[in-house]
Amino acid sequence: YPTYRSRPKGRCDRLDSMQGASMTGAGAPVDLLVIDAVAARHGSYRDLLGGLARQVVTVVPGDAARERLRTGDFAAVLLHLDDTDGRGPSDDLAGILASRDGQCSPPVIVISARAPDLDAAGFAAPGLLAYVPAAFTAELIPERVSCLIELARVRGELARRDEQIGVLAHQLEQLMAAAAEERNTSDVLRARVGEQIHRSKNLITILQSVARRTISDGRDISESREALMGRLRALARAYHLITSADGGGTEISAVVEAELADVSPRVTASGPSARLAGSVVQTFALALHELAVNAVKHGALRSPDGSIAVGWTFFEHGSDRYLEVAWTERGGPPPKVPSQYGFGLTLVSSFARPGGVTPNITFDTGGLACRMRLPQEVIVAG
Repeated sequence: YPTYRSRPKGRCDRLDSMQGASMTGAGAPVDLLVIDAVAARHGSYRDLLGGLARQVVTVVPGDAARERLRTGDFAAVLLHLDDTDGRGPSDDLAGILASRDGQCSPPVIVISARAPDLDAAGFAAPGLLAYVPAAFTAELIPERVSCLIELARVRGELARRDEQIGVLAHQLEQLMAAAAEERNTSDVLRARVGEQIHRSKNLITILQSVARRTISDGRDISESREALMGRLRALARAYHLITSADGGGTEISAVVEAELADVSPRVTASGPSARLAGSVVQTFALALHELAVNAVKHGALRSPDGSIAVGWTFFEHGSDRYLEVAWTERGGPPPKVPSQYGFGLTLVSSFARPGGVTPNITFDTGGLACRMRLPQEVIVAG
């Protein structure tokens, strides 16, 4: 009869402990447990099963037998019953079956003069419990033991493969989750790169326009250089704010603070929280810079008592919602109305209400005032 290799106890793996031997044709025999109340038969069982097992352990029924079954590593259990009244399994059989752990326990061969009612024992693992008539023990036991051990091996192999499939399925889920995360990361990076390219193109366009207008405003070289550098610094501050916002919009108060930092002691600013889209931040920042430079050279900040108030408020007219920014100068010399707008005032006037008949820049005796309107589509939140 074939021999099989035993494996450590502790998992259902002991049911497939014969896999190594059946696959390679080599390996040590397994252990078998024989439970028989008649001690005189123990030697016969050891002789009969010695070719199948590394060790044939014999024990009488009772607590000791159940303890050996619980702690040992047996490929099969042989239980010899002397119950001949036909009323069902004896207490020995019931106790052995109660100590088992379903399919994680070795198969049981019941040897009895009469077939016991195995169903009455409540055994829940069909195929791992067999009956051999006592009169045919010598003829049937070796073959039956081999068959049950092979059956247990196959079941253990299936259980192990199910476990391997479960592990592979879990690994596949992890790989799919990692792939999805990688795709998401790639999409985010792709969007950011696209946004950065678009932003850079806009910046280049603005720089070209600023340089062209600065040079063509009739200034001398030194004055043009000073104006151009100031405007470039304003754009650089705005670009830093946009980049720091990482697509989440730039707080309008941050734009006002950055562009009016040089004159902030003489400026009051107030308004609700509102985030501006990157598409308008650079132009709006440049407009604030131009107003501040004009105030220093020609307006309220030319006088030591002059001041500037910057405020912004949301307005709604039907479905039209916008943010209006008011720039008001006080305490400076009366402003002169220019014959034509230069770069700065032209930029500021571009924030007028579309189609409006009222100019958004006024030259009152109290000082220059203007209102710049930012439409809803450039407001990220507010």
